Amino acid sequence: MIADLDDSSLDDHVWLRLLGVYEPSDPETLMRAPEGVRAYICTRLFEWEVGNGGLHQYFFNNPDPGLLQLVLDGYSFLGLAEARRIIEDVVAPVAANEIAWRESLRDGRIETFFASYVESKLPEYDERIAFHDDERIRYVRSNPQLFSI
Repeated sequence: MIADLDDSSLDDHVWLRLLGVYEPSDPETLMRAPEGVRAYICTRLFEWEVGNGGLHQYFFNNPDPGLLQLVLDGYSFLGLAEARRIIEDVVAPVAANEIAWRESLRDGRIETFFASYVESKLPEYDERIAFHDDERIRYVRSNPQLFSI
């Protein structure tokens, strides 16, 4: 199946299958995954959350600092040093400065979250986050045994 699906279909299929096995927002669960699988999950979740609602959304939905380290490790594993550098040097310090404030937004109201975008500095860096779906899919195709769950 991995060889037969086009890249987009394969990415969707692998992602959905992995979600049935691993909880992408739980670092403890992710640490049980093979390193390449963990790199796939963490970097894809990060990029797709940012693509959907920006860095502010990613860090709101995934507040555990251990997850960001797994994202950074995932980029290193995939050989994406520049992506890691941008997140580590530019994004992470801003996210760390806003962590307590972001926690104060958890009042159960979506309106509170949406209104907070104007206060966050993270959206300034959304466009610096690139998608690396091609690199992840190349890794899946070259390591089918890890993804045939």
